[in-house]
Amino acid sequence: MAKKIAGLLCSLMVVIIVFSGCKKFKKEGSLNQQGIVLTFDDDRIDNWFKYLPLLDSAGAKATFYVCKYNRLTADQKNKLHIIQSHGHEIAYHTISHYNTVDYIYKYHHTIDEFIQKEIVCGLKMMNNDGFYPTTFAYPYGTHNAVINKALKRYFKSVRALNGSYDYSKSLASGEKNDVLYGFGIDKGSNHSDVVLTQLLEAAKSYNACAVLVAHNINTNGRLSVSKERLLKIFSLVKSLGLKYYKAAEISN
Repeated sequence: MAKKIAGLLCSLMVVIIVFSGCKKFKKEGSLNQQGIVLTFDDDRIDNWFKYLPLLDSAGAKATFYVCKYNRLTADQKNKLHIIQSHGHEIAYHTISHYNTVDYIYKYHHTIDEFIQKEIVCGLKMMNNDGFYPTTFAYPYGTHNAVINKALKRYFKSVRALNGSYDYSKSLASGEKNDVLYGFGIDKGSNHSDVVLTQLLEAAKSYNACAVLVAHNINTNGRLSVSKERLLKIFSLVKSLGLKYYKAAEISN
């Protein structure tokens, strides 16, 4: 009997958590056309290029936050240029993909050291190859206001991760955002299709823009969004009349 009661209480807690999370969507925005920002992180160039036709087939425009640029091959850089030529945004994600907060505070580097090594050097390499990123995503999503301010000298916006049940944080309310909070759509995010649908519907209802985050496309790993889920997103965008924004388009 005690086990049954414990099980019921556990199930009830799950329902309460999910329900409370689903309710937290209201965030009034001011966009003339509601939309989504579809973003991908890291150095998965070959994978992204493979699924470029899938994005093109839906008219989707995405933002690709690139890290480890110093390790990319000439072929991968060429693929990035092709991705960019299809109307997508090539953005920045540091060189080494360190946890930024740990790098500065745990391992005792200054913010200036971080900026020089992870930002200035990487941007210079990308600029030399014809890429000019104007938006940034934090590795692992860790950030604070002090680092945000330092990065604003180089980028129109920074993107962190929304690790809370307040999903409204992932709704950008206008065209002049300096901090974005991504909603994970990878397998490992554990966000259901129901909650994802509610987020996009909330973007429609409140004149806002939903910020989505993935890494690989259609692989077996946890950091991957399935083709089926992307197709569902494309279908929702179409049925709700949403616009595909690039991160730079909703950043100040």
